[in-house]
Amino acid sequence: MTAESGLKWLLRFIAVTTIPAFIAAVMPQSWLVLLIHKAEPGMSTGILVTYLARGLMLMYAFVGLECFIFSTDIRRYLPLIWILGVGAVVVTLVGIIALFAGVTPDHRVGLFWIVFCDFAEGFAQAVLLVVLLSRIPRRNLRY
Repeated sequence: MTAESGLKWLLRFIAVTTIPAFIAAVMPQSWLVLLIHKAEPGMSTGILVTYLARGLMLMYAFVGLECFIFSTDIRRYLPLIWILGVGAVVVTLVGIIALFAGVTPDHRVGLFWIVFCDFAEGFAQAVLLVVLLSRIPRRNLRY
């Protein structure tokens, strides 16, 4: 398997796993509140929390759609894939640092670990994305 085909399959995997987040963005309010309470019992589910949850899910779905489009022509979208990869490494790393800095050890339960796993999985995918990108030859690129 070449780095280019590996990159194509990684982008498609990201797309398949993130596009369904659109469902969470448009689900009824009562369902969203129920899921938030399951993840973090007693958490306030006011407008700000649901707005941020829906916004985050729309962002995930949008990134997934981009990844699917990028996977159709790696050479053409290579500069954009580089931006996605490096940006994802930075964002996930900053997110992990901020998460651990902002939550005291005695409060690291429940939703904290869900968020941590989300960041860690995103960081692993982003690093793999950058590694595969670095192995694609730069000759005869179309951009």
